[in-house]
Amino acid sequence: DYFGPLIVAAVYVDAEFLENFSDLGIADGKTLSNRRICSIAELMRSDYAQHIVVVEKMPIEYNSLYDTFRKRGQNLNHLLASLHAEAIHTLANRVDAKHVLVDKFAKDYLITQQLNQRGFPPTRLGIEIRQITKAERDIAVAAASIIARDVFLSGMDTLSETYGITLPRGAYQVVEAGKEFVRMHGKKALGEVAKLHFNLTDAVCAL
Repeated sequence: DYFGPLIVAAVYVDAEFLENFSDLGIADGKTLSNRRICSIAELMRSDYAQHIVVVEKMPIEYNSLYDTFRKRGQNLNHLLASLHAEAIHTLANRVDAKHVLVDKFAKDYLITQQLNQRGFPPTRLGIEIRQITKAERDIAVAAASIIARDVFLSGMDTLSETYGITLPRGAYQVVEAGKEFVRMHGKKALGEVAKLHFNLTDAVCAL
């Protein structure tokens, strides 16, 4: 999504969680309606807040982080790995997790590298990390995707309300909305609502 925050979420699933939520129809957040996402997320938070970790970077912080990684000669995958490492480290210190499953987005070593740089290698945390494609087929990853989407939707609502403009999700009508935002608030403010490194920024800022 061009507009809005970047969210990484982690959910710890144990036998009790499975017993209580296996019948809810937890699935990849991209396949559920926004209303269903909000409903399931609320239920999970009400009973299992300690099982959930969210790392949220609103656009201003996200853009600053992206620039920092670029100055190091690193790319978006390094930034994503850093946020995943933060979520994994936080949750591993909170619950008795032994296995971590990640929806694969880059080379496997990146998350381990970020954990090592934080001084918390997987061996010290007592966890094994597996990274696979289409990991949302697992209930833990699916649950995390629901939490992440719910937080994203909330962040989008906050930004839209703050700036007095409906910011579209995904890629549909993004350029038109971006141009309207620039007319209302100026180009310098675009980084407060959008991820500036996207190629769409050139189109949004074009005369």
